[in-house]
Amino acid sequence: MNGFQIQLAYYRGRASPCCLKIGRVTGRSFPVEGGFGTPAPARRSHRAAALIVAALILLAAFVVTVPYLSAALKQGYSFLSGVTTTGPGTQTSTTSGVNTTGITNNTSTTIAQCSSLVSVGNLAAPDINNGSANIAYPSDYCTLASYALGQINADRAANGTGPVTLTYNQAAQQHADSMLYYGYFSHFDTQGFKPYMRYSLLGGRGADFENVAFFSYSVNHYSSTSAVEESIRTLEHSMVYDDVACCANGHKYNILDPLHNRVSIGVAYNSTDVFFDEEFENYYINLNFLVTGASASNPYFVTMTGSIAQKVTPPSSIYVAFDGIPSAENTTLLNNGPHEYSPGTLEGGILPKDDVFGGCPQFTTGTTVCADKWSFSAAGVDIAFSLKDFVKNYGPGVYTIYLITGPSTSSAITTISVFAP
Repeated sequence: MNGFQIQLAYYRGRASPCCLKIGRVTGRSFPVEGGFGTPAPARRSHRAAALIVAALILLAAFVVTVPYLSAALKQGYSFLSGVTTTGPGTQTSTTSGVNTTGITNNTSTTIAQCSSLVSVGNLAAPDINNGSANIAYPSDYCTLASYALGQINADRAANGTGPVTLTYNQAAQQHADSMLYYGYFSHFDTQGFKPYMRYSLLGGRGADFENVAFFSYSVNHYSSTSAVEESIRTLEHSMVYDDVACCANGHKYNILDPLHNRVSIGVAYNSTDVFFDEEFENYYINLNFLVTGASASNPYFVTMTGSIAQKVTPPSSIYVAFDGIPSAENTTLLNNGPHEYSPGTLEGGILPKDDVFGGCPQFTTGTTVCADKWSFSAAGVDIAFSLKDFVKNYGPGVYTIYLITGPSTSSAITTISVFAP
């Protein structure tokens, strides 16, 4: 295939200390690494030949050298997420409560077959409202998702990494639908949501890592499933094998990350354009998550309980990041970029109590909260703490909780985004 171009843009905090920053991030004013962030063309501005645009946010953020009594808490880049409701395409679940934003929280239990979960329909405005969205899967979605999974797992096998399981968090398809419907290409969307927010609002339970890609022709091309598969194959190959010049193999690292054990696929297309979304997950806990008003003076009390879905290193801390309240963005702004996003600003975190001396250690920067409960074992998970001090100190916004098994959020296994009005 001749005449196409590749433009990739992402944050790369995993292997490089570049652009680490401590401080508040508001709106879309955040550091951009290197020369990346090249604006993507509008959907209708086609080239004479095929145009590929692919983008990844590979973020490994908030690096702490030692979680307890360590050197300064440092902010890097990662994107992780949380929980809320189910709908067509999500994991099957049971209801466990309602958080303070009025969104029902659910517990994922099993993954059903694709055809029983997806809902084929006409493309319409897929905005997320009250934890749900009008999401339309193409009629050949199950075939395309299975094909994409095969490409991903073939790449992982060729590079010595185990396979990921196909799952159906709606965030992948919702964002692919949104980009096709509104005509933009970005990790942000027209509601101002970042990937981990969408993932959270649409039932996410694990740590979310997003790749998005776009293929466009100037003439009608996508008249068959095989034509869409061809573009998926080309985009996947580009992200794994042609990524070094653009993005220092950031997309490749995301696809091959051995901690990822699930992926949700989004595919939205018309006769000339294909939008492709991969939402990789670190999913290790079947989680019940609830935010309640423990008292009038403590309205953001978080409980996290559940069973271990897959063995993993026990977490040592929770990091809490802040984003301002999302606001609507137009397609011109989204297409002009930057297409990358930060995970918000690290504002501190949660630490377990010291069993010997009592109390808990303190992060050297930001707010430290001592957990009311902290139990993580083969018998299950039982963690409880308050976000009250964070909301008091930093105000209304989105607070994302990162449950960490290693030295940074690249090792997060579960995150939750809490919207505090």
